[in-house]
Amino acid sequence: MFHPLLASTAELKTSELEEKISELNKKYFIAARSGNSGLCQQILVALEAYRYELQNRNLALKQIPTNNGNVDLDGLINIS
Repeated sequence: MFHPLLASTAELKTSELEEKISELNKKYFIAARSGNSGLCQQILVALEAYRYELQNRNLALKQIPTNNGNVDLDGLINIS
């Protein structure tokens, strides 16, 4: 966890993570336009935690092997 006041990001659903990222992006731009750099830094810390969790989930999904029957080429290559 990156921020002591954030709840555990692992307990959130992926759709909830995406919603929080979107909401924090909006809040960040509002804070940036108002010139509140301290708030911007805190929002960036929270954003980083949520983005990191989402990135890890996406990487984990990509690493799951797909078994479509097209994985190996043993039946196609005949060395005699």
